[in-house]
Amino acid sequence: MFFRSINDMNMTILRNLSMVPQDIDLVVGIPRSGLLAANMLALYLNKPITDLDGLLEGRMLSKGKRVVTNFDDDIIGSAKKILIFDDCISRGTEINKAKKRIDEAGLSDRVIYGCVFSFPENPHLADIVMEIIPRPMCFQWSCMYTPELSLMCVDIDGILCQDCPKELDDDGEKYIEFLENATPLFLPTYEIRWLVTSRLEKYREHTERWLAKHNIPYRELIMLDADSNEERQKEGAHWKFKADFYKSQNDAWLFIESDPYSASEISKAAGKPAMCPVSAAMYGIEGSEEVELVKQLSGFSSLVRKIKKAPFKILRKAKSLSRA
Repeated sequence: MFFRSINDMNMTILRNLSMVPQDIDLVVGIPRSGLLAANMLALYLNKPITDLDGLLEGRMLSKGKRVVTNFDDDIIGSAKKILIFDDCISRGTEINKAKKRIDEAGLSDRVIYGCVFSFPENPHLADIVMEIIPRPMCFQWSCMYTPELSLMCVDIDGILCQDCPKELDDDGEKYIEFLENATPLFLPTYEIRWLVTSRLEKYREHTERWLAKHNIPYRELIMLDADSNEERQKEGAHWKFKADFYKSQNDAWLFIESDPYSASEISKAAGKPAMCPVSAAMYGIEGSEEVELVKQLSGFSSLVRKIKKAPFKILRKAKSLSRA
C-alpha cells in the first residue's frame, strides 16, 4: 500500500516545474481531480487556465485580480502551445478520451499532455510525467469515492458525518438528536464493505436511519457491544474494537479513521495500513517517501549507458596493451 496526500501532489509539482516547457500559453485541467493539479501548476507558472470543456467551447476560467501572463479574451485561439494536465494516469481512460476530443477538434498540433503521477504501465501516454508511482495506491483526495471501498473498513463519526460535540455526548436524548441530524461530511458514491464504528449497538436503529437518509451504500454496519458510553470509555475500547475487527477480515486492506491517534494504533494492532483524512497521513507504511521504482528505473538507464560504452572501453584497453 502506497499513499499520496494533497501536499505530496503539491511538492511533486514544485519539484518538477522545470519539466514544463517555458512556452506553454495555457493550462487545461482534465475533470475532476485533474483540475486540482492543473490549478496548482497554473498558479505557480502564472498561466491562464481552463477545463477541457472550456477549451473546446472557447471559455476561460476567470483570473481574479492577479495579473496573468498573456491573458486575453482570445487566449484559446491564440495559444501556440497548450498543456492538458491530469493528476494521475491510471488505466489511461480519461487521457485517451481527452486525446480523442482534441483530435476531433483539430487541436492536436498545439497540445501536449502531462500529469503529476502515473502508474508504471502508462507513462507513455503523456509527454510530461512528474512521478511514477506503484500499485496499490491511495490518494487523499479520492479515497472516499473509489470502487475500492468494497475492500475497506470506514469510520462514521468524523468521516461520513461530523464528530459529536461534547455538549451533546450525553448517552441520552441529546446524543440521539445528534445521531438523527448529524451534518454529513464525505458521502461516498460506491458501496462501503464495512462501516466500523465505536457507536454503541443500542443506537443501531438511529444510525441506520441516518445512513438511509443520506443514501450511503454499505454492506455491513459493525457497532460496539457495550451497555453505556461510560463502559466504553472505561475499557478504552474506542480503537481496539476497530483494530480487532479489521485484523479479522483478510480481505480488508485499508481502514479509514477520523482520529490520527486511533488510526496509528489501529494500524499497529491490525498489522495493516490505516488512513486518516484529518492528518492527511497513512499509518503503517512509508508511502510518502520517494518511490523506489523511480530509483530503479534511473539505475537501469545508467546501466544501459554503461553497457553501450563498454565495447569502446575494451577497444581502448586492447590498443594500449598492443602498444605496450
